[in-house]
Amino acid sequence: MSRSRLTCMLAAVVVAAVSVWLLASPDVIQAQAPKKGGVLRIGMIGEPPTLDPPTTTAVITREVTINTFEGLFALDAKYQPRPHLADGVDVRDGGKRYVIRLRKGVKFHNGKEMTSGDVVASLVRWGKLASPGKAIFKSVEAVEAKGPLTVEIRLKQPSAGLLTVLAQVDSAAVIMPEEIIKATGDGQLKEFVGTGPFKFVEHKPDRHIKFARFDGYVSRTEPANGLAGQRVAYVDELYFIPVPDYATRQAGIATGEYTYIQQVKPDQYDRVKSTPGVDPVVAKPYGWAVAVPNTKQGLMTDKRLRQAIQAALDIEPMMLAAMGHKDFFRLDPGLFFQEQAWHSKAGAELYNQKNKDKARRLLKEAGYQGQPVRWIVTTEYEHHYKPALVAKSQLEEIGFKIDLQVSDWATVVQRRNKPELWDVFSTAFVFVPEPATSSQVNCNWPGWWCNPEKDELLQAMQKEPDFKKRYAIWEKVQAIFYADAGRIRFGDYFRLDAKRKEVQGYRPGPYMHFWNVWLDKR
Repeated sequence: MSRSRLTCMLAAVVVAAVSVWLLASPDVIQAQAPKKGGVLRIGMIGEPPTLDPPTTTAVITREVTINTFEGLFALDAKYQPRPHLADGVDVRDGGKRYVIRLRKGVKFHNGKEMTSGDVVASLVRWGKLASPGKAIFKSVEAVEAKGPLTVEIRLKQPSAGLLTVLAQVDSAAVIMPEEIIKATGDGQLKEFVGTGPFKFVEHKPDRHIKFARFDGYVSRTEPANGLAGQRVAYVDELYFIPVPDYATRQAGIATGEYTYIQQVKPDQYDRVKSTPGVDPVVAKPYGWAVAVPNTKQGLMTDKRLRQAIQAALDIEPMMLAAMGHKDFFRLDPGLFFQEQAWHSKAGAELYNQKNKDKARRLLKEAGYQGQPVRWIVTTEYEHHYKPALVAKSQLEEIGFKIDLQVSDWATVVQRRNKPELWDVFSTAFVFVPEPATSSQVNCNWPGWWCNPEKDELLQAMQKEPDFKKRYAIWEKVQAIFYADAGRIRFGDYFRLDAKRKEVQGYRPGPYMHFWNVWLDKR
């Protein structure tokens, strides 16, 4: 037998053996073709305060509604805006006029085709109700339909970040039918009709929120790229189930009661990895924990008291208590993550000071007499609650009296809008792409940190097109953030979720969503 023939025979045997191994190996399930069918049951940390995206910055609202509502633009894998419901955009008059062309044939879940009238009504409502919308609309002159599939946004001054803000998913500029918006006005939505791959079916409080695949969905054809590009609803239904207890969620993913759960305690990471049929899902980076003082009313209107809190805190034990695992947090002064172009160390000397003597001096200068500091927090997010517990101990050591008021997250969100009810609340800021309108520094967001110099800089940043100049402005804003102590930054945290192994196509990242995800049960 010739050497070449023998080589070919051996190669054929190897190929056949490898083919059998590939078919048998559980590690290659990812290579299987996507398939339709099945139900995803997602164990959530609680109930969203609303299903109306523009009216809240609550992450849990976005995590549910991102599957059913869409915007004109979407963020790609590099967090740059790409057309989504829009077909394209022309920027004119030096950035003061945006002419947006809409995709033809996009359908709402009620069967109606999307037109410019729907887009205009949606954007105007977003500009009235959403924190980033309010920031943008300060410079909006008009939003008008220029034909059935064309919308024009005219600005009083150029806006370098407009398309990025229209693409972001927190307090999102989602598009809804004009008639529903007219019926709703500035109140809360009662009908949840979007254009997304899943349509709303029902909400049974404390039981589930149910979505079903929208068979009339009109997807983009480009390959998926971050949140941009093609979206396919493979599973038949999504059930978002409130499961506030960590242990119950974790037990449920192990038994298969849930196919995906959010917010696993990081100290359970090794256990999750060793649980049969379960994979950990790590989003790094994800957010940063923060205490928000009420600068509008009450004790915290005195900057010296805010500065005293900032000076006193030792952040590392707070974050270790929050996450329970040193690999799931980091200390950093940047209001944007190290992985982002906007990251800066401006004001770093005022971050994590651990200076109790300075804090006591500031308390004395402010004339603090031991009045209770009403600090509202939820146990549904341990990265909110545990740092607040440690902070309470540290602050009482230097003379503060902390009244820690614990409730569910939906109640915290409701109460934080009423300045007479609180002095500090715990929350976290998650991954956002555009600094100039971000909640971290937004004057309209609860806490109402309004600083004339900071607000003027943000206005200048919005109209400046050059990145280097925008970055220099942002560094000044971050320095003011620490000098004024309008928010008290803790540390970055990384999120641990978990999924069943049969959940395929899921891509870990800062934005949980379930299109392009399928079930492969064998």
